Amino acid sequence: MKPLAPNPLQMPSSGIRQIMNLALTMENVLHVEVGEPDFPTPPHIVAAAHAAAEAGFTRYTANAGLPSLRQALAAKLARVNGLSPSPEQITVTVGAVSGLMLSLTALVEAGDEVLLPDPGWPNYEMMVRTLGATVVRYPLDPARGFLPDLNAMAALVTPRTRAIMLNSPGNPTGAVFPGDLVEGLVRLAEAHDLWIISDEVYEQIIFDGEHVSPARFDRDGRVISVFSFSKSYAMTGWRVGYLVAPPPVSAVINKLQEPFVSCASAVSQKAAEAALLGPQACVETMCHAYLRRRDLAVDLLKQYGLFTYAPRGAFYTMVDISRATLDTYGFAQHLLQTRRVAVAPGETFGPSGQGFVRIALCVADETLRQALAAIAEAVSAAAKGRSSRI
Repeated sequence: MKPLAPNPLQMPSSGIRQIMNLALTMENVLHVEVGEPDFPTPPHIVAAAHAAAEAGFTRYTANAGLPSLRQALAAKLARVNGLSPSPEQITVTVGAVSGLMLSLTALVEAGDEVLLPDPGWPNYEMMVRTLGATVVRYPLDPARGFLPDLNAMAALVTPRTRAIMLNSPGNPTGAVFPGDLVEGLVRLAEAHDLWIISDEVYEQIIFDGEHVSPARFDRDGRVISVFSFSKSYAMTGWRVGYLVAPPPVSAVINKLQEPFVSCASAVSQKAAEAALLGPQACVETMCHAYLRRRDLAVDLLKQYGLFTYAPRGAFYTMVDISRATLDTYGFAQHLLQTRRVAVAPGETFGPSGQGFVRIALCVADETLRQALAAIAEAVSAAAKGRSSRI
């Protein structure tokens, strides 16, 4: 029998999913490993989807999505992000993850290099390696607030570099890139003739500062911006996102939709349309809750002597467990087995994640309290065990 294709076999699996899958086999687990809002999808969105299904929106749509949704997205991008795309530049995707993979597929060939954040969402590496391209990591230093250094990034560029992946607000760090840095990143891409893929799924979850889309500074059509309804509107299971790209790239991405997914779900697209055009108080309510939980986590980490920084956006924070161990996979598995708390191992986000675990702040306050107490206890116990062996 002929062997399987090598690229998927070499693709690393997500440590987040490893812990999640193990936790799902156990009872009474506190889940802070997955970034999924604990809010239900707002009722007016669900009602709109129900009405759409009854009205017959149960068939294929155009590859790029419903014209009415793309028109609404163009208006949103102008109003919120300061962009001015035509609806023809917008593709409705099966979640942001599909938009990211479609973008990479349109731009990257086997042997190309792609600059990825470190620490960064593990799916980026999975996508790049599946395409046969090479991962080159640019560090996000905690001492710099997890912001990239432009000079250090420029030093990583080679003739094989094709694209830069950006993510602000960031997963797993919660960093929010200031506008001058965002502009500098676009200018760096111009200077080296690189594409930028900008993952902006947490754009509306901001605690400090503001979100600035790189495409605002794009002078020659090299930025693809990817967005999602999953986080802002608690619609993870609806699987609907969107991207905006320069016209030549958009045409290729729309064509790629056909062999990959054909189109996003028609009912989910109508739900997304209702999310955009309906009341936005739900987004504000959820953001206020995430901010309260961010502040709660910061206060608790200070009490436990584990505080290192306050995330400025998204709904995650990295907890430094290096006093206990640098083996974050081992720590996460031990924490789950002994204390029934599921966290994401830092090393799944890249080498810079060593000595950290990521926790999600989109959980109930009491869950957050109990989870952080368990982490602190585990770190303290492990640290005492290490010192007793010295």
